[in-house]
Amino acid sequence: MKPNALRIGIDVGGTFTDAVAIDAGTLRLIGQTKVPTSHDHPDGVAHGIVIALHDLLASVGRSAEDVVFLAHGTTQATNALLEGDVAPVGLIGIGTGLSGSFVKRLRSLGKIEITEGKKLPIVFEHLREADDGPAIEGILDRFAASGIASVVVTEPFSVDDALGEDAVAAAARRRGFLVTSTHDITSLYGLSKRTRTAVLNAVILPKMFATADLVQSSIDAAGITAPLMVMRCDGGVMSLDEMRRRPLLTVLSGPAAGVAGALMQEKVSDGIFLETGGTSTDISVIRRGKVAVKYTDFGGSSTFLSALDVRTVGVGGDRWSGFDSTARER
Repeated sequence: MKPNALRIGIDVGGTFTDAVAIDAGTLRLIGQTKVPTSHDHPDGVAHGIVIALHDLLASVGRSAEDVVFLAHGTTQATNALLEGDVAPVGLIGIGTGLSGSFVKRLRSLGKIEITEGKKLPIVFEHLREADDGPAIEGILDRFAASGIASVVVTEPFSVDDALGEDAVAAAARRRGFLVTSTHDITSLYGLSKRTRTAVLNAVILPKMFATADLVQSSIDAAGITAPLMVMRCDGGVMSLDEMRRRPLLTVLSGPAAGVAGALMQEKVSDGIFLETGGTSTDISVIRRGKVAVKYTDFGGSSTFLSALDVRTVGVGGDRWSGFDSTARER
């Protein structure tokens, strides 16, 4: 390992952007900085990331060439769901006969409250056959006319045979839509739960796709060429390209990173972990040196999003919201 090698972590929160530097050889914390998250800047949150990186490198006397690894965490997906700051979604259900009856029931997903007084913004369309080109184009025309940019494609048993979802998804991508196919989100059975999970991914996809571009541009502007990894809600990491495809995996990634730090640095074996940010507060429990991982609940319905068992509450505003990761099978 080269001398002066650094590992850097950046967390973009609703209020502050934090950056820390760790010696890559000893894993010792050698510097940290905090700047306001630059929501209102023309360059968005990218500006705050650049400022934080420059301040951090200057404070430890290192250069961008010394950075060998960069980890990025963000609460934007969590905050978007807590605050209802989401995009409308076009939901295409594929099927005839009994399958058609099942997919038509998915209209009811629009009844799920994403936050108090605001429901999931879903426009449902039924497609009988996945190879019906004119019907597909008609649906996409109606979505475009409604200002919809994000589309979910769902079909019963697509985890076994994804050809139908793939064909419709390809047509939507050719038209410039951001697309989530349910079999790309999870390989588990359960049409309704799989589709709910895909819809949650889709409602934050436009915002998080733009965020990924901003993050990459800020890293490039800072002169850092080290690989960039993004925190996942289960405590792992993923590439920025994967975040562009499945941003839902970053929901609750903030507490995942915090708990990981407590386990590694503080050697916590049993306790309650509380992390309060500018927009939300996360609460989790450590038992026997581990944090439980469960499927998340959203709007009173379970999903296939596997994350740490965390309760997140929206505080500091004029309302209270909740995102409960405790699974309830239905």
